[in-house]
Amino acid sequence: MTKTPQDPQWQGYEFLSSGDGQKLERWGGRILLRPETEALWQWKDPSALPAWDGRYSGAHATGGEWNWRTPLPDPCVISYGNLSFLIKPTNSKHLGLFPEQSTNWDWITSTISASTQRATSVKVLNLFGYTGGATLAAAASGASVTHVDAARAIVGWCSENARLSCLAEATIRYIVEDAVTFIQREVRRGNHYDGIIMDPPSFGRGKGGELWKLSEHLPFLIDTAQEALTENPLFLLLNTYSSAIDDLAESMITKRLSRLGGSCDIVKLGQTGTLDHQWLPGGIAHRWVA
Repeated sequence: MTKTPQDPQWQGYEFLSSGDGQKLERWGGRILLRPETEALWQWKDPSALPAWDGRYSGAHATGGEWNWRTPLPDPCVISYGNLSFLIKPTNSKHLGLFPEQSTNWDWITSTISASTQRATSVKVLNLFGYTGGATLAAAASGASVTHVDAARAIVGWCSENARLSCLAEATIRYIVEDAVTFIQREVRRGNHYDGIIMDPPSFGRGKGGELWKLSEHLPFLIDTAQEALTENPLFLLLNTYSSAIDDLAESMITKRLSRLGGSCDIVKLGQTGTLDHQWLPGGIAHRWVA
């Protein structure tokens, strides 16, 4: 296979190839094989693929286990530009980072950097913040960020990534709480943000067992986010992961934010394998700007 050039901003990570419901990546010098539902095609040249060092055995995100020939380094830290991330296998197929989101980090950086005419620091809210890629991108650009996730361990992971990225002293407020509950409370308190980032799951359950279904809750989520924006907001970024929700998200953002003016771009996220040149979809980013 002819190799596709690797994004030079990545240090320690490379997306190699995908096929037969799996994807092959290099993390910290180790080759990892994980399930990938979007990889609906066959491997282009399986005989040319490097052998895996670690493999997640399940066909889905959960329900399997990791098998190792050569474990990840401890610690395993990879970098994207000036941002650094601790990588470690979880009980699911995930490793604590979604590299396809890096284009959103670049967009956040450029959007905030273009707002330097503001007299006060840009305030950003990151809901469903996970381990903080978007949070770190905003903080590194000079914004004050409120990072919200319902899992205490995940919020702690974000804090560690901030330290690794030399952002331990940045203005980041870490909140362990249900994202919808928090933003509702912020609206009642009269707290507003110049930019809001939302990366909600399509399905999930809250701490009390309540069902979260994005296709049903999206209108309310966007309405509440709109209420939490300042009178002169900079941006709203929403990630979605299914075609039905993607179409709904586009109409919701257009309709509900139309009174604020601005425009909404729809960007397909994904990665191209350096070995097979195959594009692997990774969701849709809905980027509204004033």
